[in-house]
This record gives sequence, structure tokens and C-alpha cells, in this order.
Amino acid sequence: MKIFTIKENIFKTEPLFILDCSYFEMINYLKRKYHIIIENEDESTTCGRMFTFDKTPWRVVWTKNKTLPEIFHETFHLVTRICADKGIPIVAHFSSGEIGDETAAYLFEFFSRTILRKIRR
Repeated sequence: MKIFTIKENIFKTEPLFILDCSYFEMINYLKRKYHIIIENEDESTTCGRMFTFDKTPWRVVWTKNKTLPEIFHETFHLVTRICADKGIPIVAHFSSGEIGDETAAYLFEFFSRTILRKIRR
């Protein structure tokens, strides 16, 4: 099990990443450490999830394995939720012609680079 947070200062977020463990291990960790209760579900139907809670740790990215496609898939969900929280639309172009997905792309790049550093340690 690999557990870490990533502090992101621009939008003031610090999501928790719980990687390379079963769904059951993840829900037990959240219950023990943060007193967050998540219903047990059939793990065979998913290899990762992005959770939003109404208390710390607020956002949690979980993946069953430590494979980059799964981690980045869930990180994309994280980025879209952060942008939605901050009122930042994610669109290819605004009617003015400006690029509308640049903020999300930079945020995804930041998380991706940091994730790579953390899992390679």
C-alpha cells in the first residue's frame, strides 16, 4: 500500500492518494485514520475511484494497483472536480476563441509529475 498527499497551493487542495491495495484495505484505512465510513462494494467491478468527502481528507484517489493508466484516470476525475469546485469550466475553446482547458491541463500535469516522483521513491 502506498499512501501520500499532494499539496497543491494555487487552488489550496491536498488530495490523499491510496494506491496499490484492495478496496477493503482502503476503506479500513479511511475508517481507522479519518473516521470515514464507506460502504463495501464489489471490488471486481472497479480498479480505482476518486472520492469526495465533507471533511478531511476531502478528496481521495484510490487504485487497486500502482499502474499509471489507472492512477492517471482517477487523477483526471480529481482535476475535473477541483475545477468544478473553483468554477473553472473545462471546454476546448470559449466563444471568445480563448483556450478553455489550459488550467485543467496544467493542474493534471502538476499532479502527474508529483505522482511519478512519489511512486518512484
